[in-house]
Amino acid sequence: MLGDTSDAVWGVMDIYPRTSFPDIRKKCVINSAAGNVLIIPREGDALVRFYIELPAGTKVSDVTLDNLQDHARRVFLPYAMDFAETAWWSAYSIGQRHADFFHKNHRVFLTGDACHTHSPKAGQGMNVSLQDGHNIGWKLGMVLRGQAKPSLLETYVTEREKTAVELIEFDRGFTKLFNSKYRAENGITPAHFAEQFVKAGRYTAGQAILYGGSDITELEEGDAELAKKVTVGMRFPSAQVVRFCDAKAMHLVKALPADGQWFIVVFAGDLAKPEAAERLAKVCFAAVFLALEIMLTWGIGCGCPSGDSGKLHTGWC
Repeated sequence: MLGDTSDAVWGVMDIYPRTSFPDIRKKCVINSAAGNVLIIPREGDALVRFYIELPAGTKVSDVTLDNLQDHARRVFLPYAMDFAETAWWSAYSIGQRHADFFHKNHRVFLTGDACHTHSPKAGQGMNVSLQDGHNIGWKLGMVLRGQAKPSLLETYVTEREKTAVELIEFDRGFTKLFNSKYRAENGITPAHFAEQFVKAGRYTAGQAILYGGSDITELEEGDAELAKKVTVGMRFPSAQVVRFCDAKAMHLVKALPADGQWFIVVFAGDLAKPEAAERLAKVCFAAVFLALEIMLTWGIGCGCPSGDSGKLHTGWC
């Protein structure tokens, strides 16, 4: 593993609080002379997670639940803080590391915590691991069904290894923001801290990931002018739309299920204008013939859920 482990020790608790602090149901950070606490409201509107900065020199093996609760009370002063119940707690030292290699001959692949570890503050552990699994999952599915060449699996490594390295670098800087000494020495303002908090949310939602050019991502200089709010290589943005066939309001991504099919999204403009409708008709006509050519050339099916993946389908499957 490449990376390092710091001497900083943090405690974490999932608790049911009794407190006079007014923002206990909001994601926020408390900075005080006694230390720092990051508050993360949990599901159910009752459970709350605390990440608690412990004093320098603290050893993980010496931390107890009483230590964490007493330290949290000091940070919250002058507000009262008591704990009706503690569902879970732990202590950890911060480390940011990633694997030297994400694959062995593109036959064995590492995903999730097996290839990257970092602090839990940005909420990236399970989120990034699920993104790893989704990335390798749909590609394996296409290869095993004969809908893609095995070389497609190589893009998992180029995409997710780059993402892991970027995540480690982000987490290293993000973690420093929670260190009282670092903030004082580097003049970190509340506005800068809030900006990094927003960026962390974009990482959690998968909105900050940008893949480079590959066999499945083609980057051209003029792409930004064709669709100014879509960045090639990033997650496709969703929007509330109305489906034409049944006038159903839905999010656009709901019409693009991750089931192994490929989708062509056309930005057609105002179809009430004859010239726009004519352009769309030409695009649809060309797309049908392109799909037929690909399936005939590669000897693959349409990927529809009918189960006849080796047959050529026409019309809507």
